[in-house]
Amino acid sequence: MKEANDESKVEITSELMDFFHKDKNWFKLASKSLSFTAPPIIGFFIADKNGTIILMCELFEGALEYFIKRDIKDDNKKINFDIELIPPFICALESFSDQICIQNLAELKLKGTNIKIHTVFCFSQYTITFFLNPFFKIKPFENMIYEYFFKLFKKHKTEFENIYQPSSRDLISQVELKGRGWLRDLTYQQLSEKN
Repeated sequence: MKEANDESKVEITSELMDFFHKDKNWFKLASKSLSFTAPPIIGFFIADKNGTIILMCELFEGALEYFIKRDIKDDNKKINFDIELIPPFICALESFSDQICIQNLAELKLKGTNIKIHTVFCFSQYTITFFLNPFFKIKPFENMIYEYFFKLFKKHKTEFENIYQPSSRDLISQVELKGRGWLRDLTYQQLSEKN
């Protein structure tokens, strides 16, 4: 008899991501009955230096919450999980590093057996946090990632400076959609390099 931990994993392919993106209900149904291997890049969020999420971008809708929560065994913890608590924690770590005089802290990496978190601090007003498959090697993609965000913040400087104004919400929606496409391109590139 197979134990729960011995269940075969279903690898998330680009075709499966497209399918889930089109029909969120299928994703919910499938996620209850299958065990997925996390895609290379699950998603990211951009937070301000106070730890408030400005923008959250996922490979497909619900990906971050699914892959972060799936290994939480305690039902109360799973129900009360709040992804918005992650940026203040990371922001506090960044402030703590300033307090103890860690100079030029560019990134923070946390790795577990189920997920890896990679945080980029090099943008003066924003912190970018990626959620990754623990076996994904982000190093070959770092230049591409920095370039993407450098261009994003430069192109939309005014909108990001006024991010809490209602007029900026349209921009956030557009950036999230384009960001999802960019994440998919990175994921497809990673998947094609494996084959």
